Amino acid sequence: MTTQRAPASTEEPRQDRNLQLPSEVIQRLRNVIFGFDFFVTKVENYQANGVIFKGNLRGNPATAYDRIAARLKGELGEEYVLYLLEDQEEQPVAVILPKDAAEQPLPATQEALLSAAFGLATLVTLLNANGLLLLQPDQLDLSPGSVLSALPGTILFFLLLAAHEAGHRVAAKQEGVELGTPLFVPAGLGFLGSFGAITSFRSTVPDRATLLHVAAYGPAFGAAASLAMLLAGLALSAAGVGDGELQPAAFQDSLLVGVLGQLFVGSKLAQGATVSLNPLLAAGWAGLLANALNCIPVGVLDGGRIAHGLWGRRNAGRLNIIGLFLLGVTGIFDTLSLFWVLFVIFLQRGPISPQREELSQPESQQDRVLGLCLLGLSLLVLLPYPGAIIPETVF
Repeated sequence: MTTQRAPASTEEPRQDRNLQLPSEVIQRLRNVIFGFDFFVTKVENYQANGVIFKGNLRGNPATAYDRIAARLKGELGEEYVLYLLEDQEEQPVAVILPKDAAEQPLPATQEALLSAAFGLATLVTLLNANGLLLLQPDQLDLSPGSVLSALPGTILFFLLLAAHEAGHRVAAKQEGVELGTPLFVPAGLGFLGSFGAITSFRSTVPDRATLLHVAAYGPAFGAAASLAMLLAGLALSAAGVGDGELQPAAFQDSLLVGVLGQLFVGSKLAQGATVSLNPLLAAGWAGLLANALNCIPVGVLDGGRIAHGLWGRRNAGRLNIIGLFLLGVTGIFDTLSLFWVLFVIFLQRGPISPQREELSQPESQQDRVLGLCLLGLSLLVLLPYPGAIIPETVF
């Protein structure tokens, strides 16, 4: 980032009279704590309980943040929290919030109750998607045979959801941030029994690199497990091992699955014959779909957080508008898109909570490439297979 020089003028910074923090705190922040690293030109309120300092940042943002934060802690203890952000004009700003206002996680008891309620609803839709038909009382069959037939697909898909969440947890532990209890979201659309889970941060995220790392590892683990399960299911289906049937037209719903289907069972698809539906195939496909939906760069989905980590708040906001528009348009013709855009608008709209230092770009090339691949995954899985399936048998 280009170093910005302080203006030559020694004019006192403009300051609102009714600021959220005490005047003596404002003066200590402006004169002692910001110092050389951030030349303050204007002070004004930030939302309902903080103060924003506008001015010129000197040097590397991460280094400047560490210095200012250390002075803040030395002068005012743990009472206030510093954020180094970017305003609407793409200029650096410093925000000071009282610690109590900066960290307001959901109470543990309330979070546990919500998680249990969402989990129970998700179990119902998972069992329903695997044939138990709990959502259709007139066709409900709770005989031991029906229950046992619904369990394999339910367990397999739940394992894929667990793999996704494990990815987030592993990355969060590596970065030293705390995650909340996941809220599994029921779906009940076809063979997709769940949209995945809503996972919140219980602690403040330090920077965009951390946000990218934690956000990307969830769908990376989930998609890898789903793809492995899908490939195993396709191989078994090609060998005729399956207790259901899949129509050839279904493979045209997804570009990636259509290509893989052509490789494994291309001759059957070309002839219009049904394909044996192995539970691994159905679960792997559903897992890929759930991960792909979560990788769309909108709201506070994993994709939205990945885009924010890669390109910053303003650029991620632009992608969010484009993504929601495209989802809304496709929702006119596709039920899944309609449900998904409503889900994002009502539950995952955002905004993404500020990181303490948002100006520095992630340095890990591995995480950057992984993030781009995951954004591309949503296109590969959600775009339809073009044209007809061409006969080509490999296995």
